[in-house]
Amino acid sequence: MKSPRSCAVQSPSGRLRLLETTDLHMQLLDYDYFADRQDPTTGLMRLADQIAALRDDPLVTTILCDNGDLIQGNPLADFLAQNLEPDQTHPMIAALNMLRYDAMTLGNHEFDYGPAFLRTVLSKATFPVVCANVPAFHGNDLVKPFAILERNVLCDDGSRYPIKVGIIGFAPPQFAGCSGDKSKPAFNATDIRMAAEEIVPQVKDAGADVIVALCHSGIGLADNIAHMENAALPLAQVAGIDALLLGHTHEAFPDASIVTNGPADFAGGRLHGKPAVMAEFGAQSFGVIEMDLRREPHGWQVTDHQVRLEKASLRNGPESKLCQDLRALVTAPHIATVAQMQETVVHTTVPITSYFATIQPDLSQQLLAQAMQRAVSAALEGSRAPVLAATSSYRFGGRSGLGHYIDIPIGPITLRDVAAIFPFADHLCAVRRTGKQLRLWLERAAAHYNRMQPGQSDQPLINPQSAGYNCDAIFGLSYQIDLTQPARYDTQGREINPNATRIVQLRFQDKTVEDRDVFIVATNSFRAKSGGGFPKIAPDDIVYTSRQTLRDILIKDLKAAGSVTAKLHSNWAFAPIPNTAATLVSAPQARDHITGPITYIRQEADGRAAYRINF
Repeated sequence: MKSPRSCAVQSPSGRLRLLETTDLHMQLLDYDYFADRQDPTTGLMRLADQIAALRDDPLVTTILCDNGDLIQGNPLADFLAQNLEPDQTHPMIAALNMLRYDAMTLGNHEFDYGPAFLRTVLSKATFPVVCANVPAFHGNDLVKPFAILERNVLCDDGSRYPIKVGIIGFAPPQFAGCSGDKSKPAFNATDIRMAAEEIVPQVKDAGADVIVALCHSGIGLADNIAHMENAALPLAQVAGIDALLLGHTHEAFPDASIVTNGPADFAGGRLHGKPAVMAEFGAQSFGVIEMDLRREPHGWQVTDHQVRLEKASLRNGPESKLCQDLRALVTAPHIATVAQMQETVVHTTVPITSYFATIQPDLSQQLLAQAMQRAVSAALEGSRAPVLAATSSYRFGGRSGLGHYIDIPIGPITLRDVAAIFPFADHLCAVRRTGKQLRLWLERAAAHYNRMQPGQSDQPLINPQSAGYNCDAIFGLSYQIDLTQPARYDTQGREINPNATRIVQLRFQDKTVEDRDVFIVATNSFRAKSGGGFPKIAPDDIVYTSRQTLRDILIKDLKAAGSVTAKLHSNWAFAPIPNTAATLVSAPQARDHITGPITYIRQEADGRAAYRINF
């Protein structure tokens, strides 16, 4: 006689697959517009066949989502923003339609070209666009707080059972209010976790069996802070969310090279035990979450999961028809963009490179800073406060890869080169800062570096968790960075050592900067909203926002100058540390542009080169 246990009927089990792209930044083609060359490591079309194969797998129900920052980020994006007709489908939306995406959310850069353009772009999407924490877009049927996708899951008993997948989305709050047109109301973006706690019960009430969060936000800190930019960890704590698709910070997650013991499991791709994935930007990879489900009488249960990133497979032979169709979406604008980017803005008598942009003063940032200072000084004519400028490099290698540097030889500076110096559509802002606040700004930037042990050689200089675009330099001041001191902030902007002081010898025109001194700092609109985890700037301290984009201001300034003959101003340096050295990586070509205490060591197996800096 069989026991009751052996007679029990096992619940059917099946699999739900989630696919993610994020931070595509208009990288549909395998082409680097900033370097004017093919780039086989990037482009949605290079991932398309693999995505389509998984998407069409008859044995696994698959949901394909994009996580935002889709339509802005390179010169092709700018060309389309200026030339796309209202009745045309934006090529990136057409590509997502072609690949049969199921949903997307909005990133901060979706708003760079203004709400009217964004609404036109989204109107042609054949899939739902969700974003729960930007209420200004709700109610127009283009963007919804959430969507319910009704699918069927093939289970191990041979039957297909219905499942409702709830999709919710979130944008980082820091983009809100960055428009240069003050006649238009600013967007109001609410706190990510707060919005999630409000919307998840609604999604449950709508019948969702599984809830997937499209979070255009990085992993961030474990503790929730109001309006935090990178809020994935606190979001993962919200009951009812089953999986998270991440973005914004251009990291790779999972990443087996990062060992942690906290709630973020980099090796396994889990946040507070829940599956999470962040694909690399520019379609260098796409994310995959495989969720094993069991159909219980009271609903579907997630029993296991696996998370991975997939890079483009090597292609042999001709392109597939799908790749050809995707390429055809942008044939004409691509040709026009490449031609436009060759237009000369000005000539330079000195080479301009960014191979060591976060290691020593950088001429490309200096040119941008000077343009920003001049524009703010003209706009605030009569202001008695000195005008400074805060900039960072966006072509610094690092996570972005080997080819992501500025290298402008003596001769013409083209529109392509200017776009490389500042690739975004941000506006110029001027913010009021005291001497004390400037120190904190620079202390946050100095989190980019590891702490140095005096007397040791070949210590890694750069904190691997830091992105170069958060390593601001402030022009108009002089200062040193003392790396024998611990970082005051971590790379997420959390103050971890309140008494630490890396910034020393902070001076303005040879006078020590005092805490109560007042300055005006020209910066981009994202940083003015404390983007990047920088200390908060009160709205009343944003004293000016330009109508022109920052890049247009740079172009105008370069043309007015007639030529670039400027020598690099050494306004900052590392404080001396006797008998101490550190190592860093850059491109092999950087060897031809070494200045100061940097020496070449060797070529690395991954194509990069190792360098040493002596303190």
